[in-house]
Amino acid sequence: MNSSNPQSPRVGIVGSFLPPEELEHAIEQKKRGEISPEEFARIEDEVIDRLIDREIAEGLTIVTDGEMRRKSWDRDFWEGLDGIERNRIDTGHIYQDEPTRRDLLHFTGRVAYNPEHPFFDKFSHLLEIAKGRAEVRQTMPSPGELYVRLLLLSNGDLSKVYPSPETIFDDIAEAYRGTLDELYRRGCRHVQFDSSMWGRLSDPYVERTLLLGGLDPDQITSDLIKVLNLTLNGRPSDLEVTLSIAADETKIPRWNDEREQTRLKEMLTEVDANSFLLPFDINSPAQLDILSLLPEGKRAILGLVDGSVPGLENVDDIVDCVRVAMRHVPLSLISLSPTCGFKVRDRERQGLNYESQWSKINLLKQAALILNGEA
Repeated sequence: MNSSNPQSPRVGIVGSFLPPEELEHAIEQKKRGEISPEEFARIEDEVIDRLIDREIAEGLTIVTDGEMRRKSWDRDFWEGLDGIERNRIDTGHIYQDEPTRRDLLHFTGRVAYNPEHPFFDKFSHLLEIAKGRAEVRQTMPSPGELYVRLLLLSNGDLSKVYPSPETIFDDIAEAYRGTLDELYRRGCRHVQFDSSMWGRLSDPYVERTLLLGGLDPDQITSDLIKVLNLTLNGRPSDLEVTLSIAADETKIPRWNDEREQTRLKEMLTEVDANSFLLPFDINSPAQLDILSLLPEGKRAILGLVDGSVPGLENVDDIVDCVRVAMRHVPLSLISLSPTCGFKVRDRERQGLNYESQWSKINLLKQAALILNGEA
């Protein structure tokens, strides 16, 4: 959302949208073999094209494809890199008591950049549809997520699953850097790295599980910073990078936890990102005082409406939270966002539908207009 007032906050999204019924129906038809892959691709393209048009019509200045094509928020990207493929297991359990019948990453060699990564052509298509009416953001899992996935798969011993443990940080960073370079060459100026681990490191269950597996959460914090900064080293100055922090789709990080604050401070002060997308509990505005840690000049993207449920928050509560944030960050460097992407699991149980997400965006727009009048 743009405003004539340069101090007005942006309104944005995390990235994913729920598919409309038309696409959901086509997905089921494809599974049953009732439509050809070509017909399904045509429907998928049309849905995404209309989504881009609506995002722009709703006033969003940075848009995505809604991640409509994705099967997995992380593996879809990783499997496009060289050295990684998907294995299916149907029995037993893997580390951290994950359920059976899971697709697991299998490393066929060192992780490397793939010049034929499928995300490239998809991004070019989005840029063509946007036609300069809005910027296009590419979302992908943070490089640290891949490193942590390796740790979990190997129970802390990378040599069990990766052929070159001593080069893992450089391998991941170089693969991501090559991908960023090609996206930039194609016109991408906004990249968002999504991370679920940052927001869970201080969760008692996760901490206990990591420690039982011989993994030190403090060391993981340092490693996450290391691999992310290696990835971002030397990037173009006009490539805006956002780090999105989450615990999972329906939970926010434990901002009041002392250990979480310590790790968040490390992240905010040491990670070389331009923006940080941080979800908060709208009923606890004091949580936003954590933004006092944000270095000058960084953008704070505040997740203030729950993207996993249909009920609408109170616009005054949103405004109150932003006023707390303004004690630490100028309004011109604040964006308003849902707490998570709209494409959540079990959305029928949550009661979400295609229009719910637009109601959430409109609520954020209302709050931005109120704040715009105060700027």
